[in-house]
Amino acid sequence: MNDKLWWQKPLRVLQTNLQVADTCLMDPEKIARETKDMGANSLVINVGGIYAWYPSKVPFHHVNEYLPKGFDLLARLIEECHRREIKVIARFDFSKAEDRVSQLHPEWFIRNADGTRRAYGVERPGNWSILYMTCSNAGYRNDEVAVPVLKEVLTLYDVDGIFLNAPNYDYCTCPVCREKYKKLYGKPLPVNPSQNGGEETYGSVLPPPDMEPDFPGVCYRDNVQRMYRAVKQVRPEVPLVLYYMPSVKEDLAQRLQTADMLCTEAQDVLSRKWSDIPPMWYPTMIMKYGRSQPNDGVKPFGIIHSCPGMDWRHTGLPPAEYASWLRQIPAAGGSVWHSVTGFCDTITDKRILQIITDVDREIARIEDDMDGAQEKSDVLLLWSGEGCFGWLQLMINTQTQFDLCQAGQITRQRLARYPIVVLPAGYPLHNDVADMLHAYVQDGGKLIVEGETQEELSPFADLLGIEPAIQTSEPLTACYWQFEPEGQALRAQLEHTPILAYRGVTAYTRVTPGTQVMATLIPPFAPLNAVGAPPERASILVKHTDIPLCTVRKNASGTAVMLPFRFSALAYKHRLADFYRLWTNLVNMLLGQRRTLQMDMVQGLITNTYEKANTLLIHMVNAIGSRPLTNVIPYCDFDFTLPLPEQKQAVSVQGVLGDATFTWRQSNGLLHVHVEKLQLWEMFRVSTEAIKRSR
Repeated sequence: MNDKLWWQKPLRVLQTNLQVADTCLMDPEKIARETKDMGANSLVINVGGIYAWYPSKVPFHHVNEYLPKGFDLLARLIEECHRREIKVIARFDFSKAEDRVSQLHPEWFIRNADGTRRAYGVERPGNWSILYMTCSNAGYRNDEVAVPVLKEVLTLYDVDGIFLNAPNYDYCTCPVCREKYKKLYGKPLPVNPSQNGGEETYGSVLPPPDMEPDFPGVCYRDNVQRMYRAVKQVRPEVPLVLYYMPSVKEDLAQRLQTADMLCTEAQDVLSRKWSDIPPMWYPTMIMKYGRSQPNDGVKPFGIIHSCPGMDWRHTGLPPAEYASWLRQIPAAGGSVWHSVTGFCDTITDKRILQIITDVDREIARIEDDMDGAQEKSDVLLLWSGEGCFGWLQLMINTQTQFDLCQAGQITRQRLARYPIVVLPAGYPLHNDVADMLHAYVQDGGKLIVEGETQEELSPFADLLGIEPAIQTSEPLTACYWQFEPEGQALRAQLEHTPILAYRGVTAYTRVTPGTQVMATLIPPFAPLNAVGAPPERASILVKHTDIPLCTVRKNASGTAVMLPFRFSALAYKHRLADFYRLWTNLVNMLLGQRRTLQMDMVQGLITNTYEKANTLLIHMVNAIGSRPLTNVIPYCDFDFTLPLPEQKQAVSVQGVLGDATFTWRQSNGLLHVHVEKLQLWEMFRVSTEAIKRSR
């Protein structure tokens, strides 16, 4: 561990989003000391871009007019941090510049379709200059300002890392963008006259639908690569941190070509209406997504803002909500990045300071164990963006251990590591994905195919044991899932109900000999507008069909399961416990006693399992309760079971964080743990050794 670079070691980051008007209140020694006291070992501070927090000599780089006279605040802050072994990551934001610069160099700024510049936050109250958005292809973000600023800071200051905030592409019709587009594609840049300054969303405008889809990515990469090269030319050892977004179009491997470390935000935006707040498991998802691309063991950062939305950035999240949200980042294998508005003296909601301190101290206790630990998962979910949210909801709330995989990361070797692979509906089957999935099943894997159309299911007709001719229904309502005799394995804890709620678009398929039909469709008993009255006519007309809703087909040593509808979307939209039970039973049927983590499903208990040498690490984060969480609700008297590695036995089970009281025993290769009480977050460390055979 000692031969690693500083940024390859476990990190606890604090970002003080500084307000220029508070500059006079900044005490470098006090800020550094309090950062250390809160448990952070890295500090992200504002350095340049919209404002320079040092006496910059680069023309058009606006120097913070509140900087103190007579000493260099940035230099002192770096010095005080380094005295306490705190690394300093310099934050830059070149996405905007003040109106004076836009008057002197209008060619550097984004142009709307009507030729106007794109302003940002024009109606902000107070005596502030207007900010205008800069073009990623023009001089300000490149050789005229951004590159000289980066080189100036790296030459004058001993910063340890560089973080580029908001380097994203925004639609622009300036001459530079028009020329670049014409050169790349041989045609004019599309212009949508309706998309001018009047359609701004946080200062951004969506590009026209007929624009070449890769143009934003090309512009982004060209710009960031120029800044990355500038950093490495001056100080090659300094890492650059870039954002990633968990979207279907994101290519993490490509992102890492212009960055050393990746970060993403998990904003708990409670300022939205209740029905639109992000799911509680969102921090877990973004860390699993970030870890899906190997990066020499460097963990992705999960940026957690302390506020319940940027429109409420001067107050804090409810403590119970904040506590559960934060702890998911380290539990899911990421590095936590606390983002706060200001520093201790200016933060108005003091509750968040204690929570940050508590979390960082807990992280410090698990860092050695988690350094180099690898996920131990049963399921690989092929990632299709937000279309996977239903699957995430199912797996997290049934404590299914899973990983995510982007399309560009799929290989036969990677698939072979997982007992189960899930192919979600709508997944793009390109680059030989279908062939690799066929090979995976032939090699003994268990493939679950979800789909409602011929395009989704017919490429796997032979594996699924269905005829290639497939029809798709209209949206069905007032209908049911009916268990067939062959589907008894799916009826655990559903023994007293032969039918379950069902609705949705359905693929009508016919099975071939040798295919097991686990469940079939009971068609609608009434149109939706007549299901309630008259009750005398509520009888089910057709009580049985041969239309499959779940099939199982054995192939060589592997298995293929078909769900000819969007099961995950049905579960995500309606969240009935029966849907979670069906998924749990399906996984149990496929894996039996070798399921990594066996326990009764609990909505709101987020689990992650890792292995390292002779150790198993099981994280449990308690997020049980109605959102936003107002209290931590202890979870009591539950059991979980782990299959121990072959030919090994447990020698100890420890609660590293001391947050749970429990007992344990082992028998027949299984470890049984009874938890009397789990408060918030525990990491169970299971130490194993080879079984000693008596002579």
